[in-house]
Amino acid sequence: MPAIIEHLLIGYGSESGNARTLARRLGDLPALQAYAPDVRALNDIEPTRLPAGTLLAVISSSFGDGDPPGNAETFLAQVQQAERLDGLNYVIFGLGDTAYPNFCGFTKTLDQALSERGAHAGIPRVDADACYEDFFERWTPVLQQVLAGNAQAGQALRLQVTAYGANTAFPARIIERRQLNQSLPGAWHIRLDITGSGMVYRAGDNLYVMPENDPALLQGLADWYGTPEAAEALAGKELRQLGKGLLRELARLSGNEQLKDLLKISQRKELESYLWGADLLDLLQDFCTPQTVPLAALLNCALPACLPRAYSIASAGGDHVDLCIREVIHERNGRTHRGCATNWLLRSDDPIRVFCRANPGFYLPRDTSIPLILVGTGTGIAPLMGLLRDIRTSGKRRDTCLIFGEKCSDKDFLYRQELRAMLDDGTLSDLYTAFSRDGGAKYYVQHAMADQSGYLRNMLAQGAHLYLCGNKRHLEQAVAGAVDSIMEGLPGLGENETGWQLLGRTGRLHRELY
Repeated sequence: MPAIIEHLLIGYGSESGNARTLARRLGDLPALQAYAPDVRALNDIEPTRLPAGTLLAVISSSFGDGDPPGNAETFLAQVQQAERLDGLNYVIFGLGDTAYPNFCGFTKTLDQALSERGAHAGIPRVDADACYEDFFERWTPVLQQVLAGNAQAGQALRLQVTAYGANTAFPARIIERRQLNQSLPGAWHIRLDITGSGMVYRAGDNLYVMPENDPALLQGLADWYGTPEAAEALAGKELRQLGKGLLRELARLSGNEQLKDLLKISQRKELESYLWGADLLDLLQDFCTPQTVPLAALLNCALPACLPRAYSIASAGGDHVDLCIREVIHERNGRTHRGCATNWLLRSDDPIRVFCRANPGFYLPRDTSIPLILVGTGTGIAPLMGLLRDIRTSGKRRDTCLIFGEKCSDKDFLYRQELRAMLDDGTLSDLYTAFSRDGGAKYYVQHAMADQSGYLRNMLAQGAHLYLCGNKRHLEQAVAGAVDSIMEGLPGLGENETGWQLLGRTGRLHRELY
């Protein structure tokens, strides 16, 4: 920092309130009070009239695809109209959303404009996604060092998320595949290497995989059409997630009455049953001919590009991403059908194109005194493992109970050894299992919850958050019923309100259902 800093001016640009909240938190830090922090909206700051000895700390989001928030537009215009801003010392903490092509666009534009006019950045600009809390905790101590005169500490800090998406996915190598169960279909641990990607994620986030279509399916389409051109033309198209628009167009082209009947509102359940596990070749074989639906006509049906598949992340950050996936494989129409992404993840030796998306609704509460109830079935344990690994790595223990359900304890106890170790070291307070096929009567997670109702009721009375992950078909309704029974009569319930509704209303319910 070229000059001695005597005063800290904190300017925020905010639409949803996150940046304003961070600015006020920064201004309230005890270690910064010696610099008389002054917190204002950016539009209330004149960049050309800042007194000597001032450090301007900008904390701002971007609006839409990289535009300034409404309370920062005037400030940006003043900077861009200034001839020189020599002597202005600043730092920028940008908040953005990697789903937008122009990620952190406003703070990047502001940083460039300030630099071009001779202003000096005490710390390289921060580009934060929903991981901003972690970045903020790492940024503030360095800011304190910079204010105290340690310029080198500021220049050494690099906190910039690289934005990836469907069109700019990162090629990640698979560095580990390990089957977690001894039954079929297999449940697998997959580890992907993202070293050097600049990708930042945290426990609770999702990884999107850009799969490639099964060569056997593409060959089947080529055989059905009688030309290899079909495989080439359809290689990048979505062949498994079949929308109603495509079905209607195939019904129109083929004139097939059976397909037309399936598309009637009254046949919704029958259509859902038919489509489960079906692919484009099944549709063509069952209802069409190459003459009624020529390849050129099929390509005009607005088939989308192969869609990304979302997976809950089972790790807590760093240079790798862990997944827990179930192999998708079944027989239909005399063919072996494999899941589009799972087939690629389990068999490809080539890099897998991936990108992350934040999922703040599944993050842990910052207050470590809040108890946690984690409920997962099958590979639904994936994001719960991410949360547990985060707790273990951070060293910040809390009252945490895991309820895990699967079929057989001897074959399907996913992560058994690791979970036992977490019990031993205190990461987990309690672990209850529900193996549905171990006894004469089926035993599910809702039954385990009922058996531990007193313990869980006490946790919920203390404000516990509940995290639920698994197959949405039956799990949510069953667990909601168990929670309602456990929480009956607890203080805080509104009139005619169930316990499940209370958890949702108070932000204590977190769901990842698929």
